[in-house]
Parts: sequence; structure tokens; C-alpha cells
Amino acid sequence: MVITELELHNFRNYKSLNLELSKSINVIYGKNGYGKTNLLEAMFLCCIGKSFRAAKDPEMIGYGGESFSVKTGIAENSCSSIRVTYNRAKSKFVEIDGVYVEKLRYLFGNLLGIVFSPESIRTVTDGPDFRRRFLNIYICQLSRDYYYSLMMYNKFCEEKNKILIERSRPDPIEFEVLNENIASYGAKIAYDRMRFVDEVNKTAARIYRYITDDTEDLTVGYVPNIPSLLDEIRKTSGETEDAGNAVQPPEDEKRAEIERIKGVFFADLTSERLVKREFEYGRSVIGTQKDDLDISFNGMNLRSFGSQGQKRSAAIALTLAVLEIMKKSTGRTPVLFLDDVLSELDDRRQRNIAELTKEYQTFYTCAKSDIMRNIGADGTPVNYINVEKLR
Repeated sequence: MVITELELHNFRNYKSLNLELSKSINVIYGKNGYGKTNLLEAMFLCCIGKSFRAAKDPEMIGYGGESFSVKTGIAENSCSSIRVTYNRAKSKFVEIDGVYVEKLRYLFGNLLGIVFSPESIRTVTDGPDFRRRFLNIYICQLSRDYYYSLMMYNKFCEEKNKILIERSRPDPIEFEVLNENIASYGAKIAYDRMRFVDEVNKTAARIYRYITDDTEDLTVGYVPNIPSLLDEIRKTSGETEDAGNAVQPPEDEKRAEIERIKGVFFADLTSERLVKREFEYGRSVIGTQKDDLDISFNGMNLRSFGSQGQKRSAAIALTLAVLEIMKKSTGRTPVLFLDDVLSELDDRRQRNIAELTKEYQTFYTCAKSDIMRNIGADGTPVNYINVEKLR
């Protein structure tokens, strides 16, 4: 799949724009503040309906406007266009090939996109919220059921927390039903995260070694906030499956494993000790809403001991790992967005990344086009877009 054109109306600093794009490499360059990242944000918005910058919808409306509209033309794909519209009445509309889509989850998977931006480094350097966001953004594109499970899980957790905040003993049957629903949807989330992280671990390790010329090892592990499940993972951490197997297991095996996780989670949720703690704190204290990832290099925690260069390389490796996993899992070629990724890398690492991404339609942003000296060196045509001339 490739994005062939981008049409904007009142989006960020673009009052109106219609831009034709290359099927291979697009380099968007210009001074800071002219809207390079805004173009990537607009295109990625058509992948998941949300900004990769964690911006709220009203923030993307151009100054003085009441709404924005973003449309991408798409080729080599099951759909040919996606439009996302938002207005200050807090109404968001998604159209696929001109047909209104009622639920946001039906947008996922129509246009696959992966983004690396300065924010992506926070997946490695900051708290678990950023690592959960990393998981959610990309698993949702692979599974609409995952997105639905997230929505339902959060709904039941909110209902439970309302009861816990009051600190009054609820109806036992009502409370048990809430915990059962939390365990049910949480098990589906945990299962998808475990499988996804397993693939990320295998793929990112290989890519990281390639980027660093085989000088360092990277490992990524899933850390569920379900005590009994975490104990199981730690006990079997030395046992690994064959690398590169992204094939989904038979449906009956998947259901059985989800049911097993559900049972473990429900047992934890209903233990007398945990229930007492929850009423003391007035909120849920375990669950997938507190999951994390353990990202290490050479056996050391990257967040605590890695240099800035190592953290940046690891974040890039995670991004490119997801790119490869998406292609392998779906049989379709995602679009890659790299926001200011090469400016701090030497020539060798620039060439390595260019080699890893040459099969994908790629959008780069940079301040000056000469920074991209290693892009297109193999003869691949490059479309240079100067944002200073777009307004």
C-alpha cells in the first residue's frame, strides 16, 4: 500500500493543501515551525484516527477554524481513500472510499502505518504509559478485536473504580460480575500483548544488532500486572520458541490459552488479600492497565544504564521491528513515517536504516535536504518537498 496524495483543510498550519506523493521515498524538509511533522501527523491520522503526538483533536484545528479535514489517496490497497473530519462540536467522522464508518475500530487495518518521532524515544526512556501506548497503537492496527477489548476493559474498570472510591461494600454478585468481565477482556489483551511482544523481541534484537554492527544485544520482555501470570512468565523466561514464527495458533488453542489467563486473572482479582487492598486504596491495584515492557541491552536495563545513542537506536529498532511484523502478519506493506530520525546518526547508521527501509514507502522529515545524503544513494528516486514553499 502507498499514499499517493494528501489533502488538508484547516489542519494545523495548513489552510488548504493538496500534495502529490512518491510511491518510494519522500523527504519533507524546511525550517522548524513550517509544518513538517504536521504532514506526517495528518497521514498517520488516517491510520488510527488519532495523532501519534498524543494531541487532542481540537488542537489539530487550524487557528480560528471550527473543523479540520484530512484525506489520503491510497494505491495498491483494498481501499482507495480515507478521510478524517473533526469539528468543535466534538464530532469525528471517518469515511472510507466515501462511505461513512460508524465505529472508529473499523478504520484500523485499512491503512497500516508506523511512525518514529522524537516522542518514540520516550517508549524507552520514560514511564510505562508510553510503552503501553506503543503496544496499543500497533496491535490495534493488527486486530480490531484488541481495540474492542481495550474499550470494554476500560469501561468495566471505571465502573469498578466508582465502587471502590465509595469504599462501601457492593452487592457481592455485582462485584463478581465486574471482576469476571475485567478478567475476560483483560485476558484477551494480555494474550495479544504477549504474542506481539514475543515477535517484537525476536525481530528487534536482529535489527538492533544490524544497526549497531553486531556490537550489542537487545531484549524486550512483556511484564503483565497480573501477579500469577507474571510469575509464570518469569519461570519460563529461559524457554524460547522458534524465532520468526508469526503464524497465529489454531483458534481452539488461542481460546484455551485466553481462558487459562482469564482464570488466573480472576483468581488474583478475587483473592481476599487483593480485595482488601483495593478498598483501602479506593482503586484497582492490578490489571493490564498497568502492564509494562522490560527493554534491556546486554542484560542491563536500557532506561537506567543506556546512553542516549543506545536508547535512540533501540527505539528505531522497535519501530522497524513493528514494520516487519505488520508486513509478515498481514501480507501487506505498511507506510513508514520517520520524523527527524537521521539528523543525529552517523553515515554508517544512516546507510543501515536506509537499507532496512528500502522496500517501504517512507516519509522522512529533516531541517535541510543535505542531511539525507545517504537516502536514495542506491538510485531509488527521491521526492523532495520543501514545506517553506507549501504556504
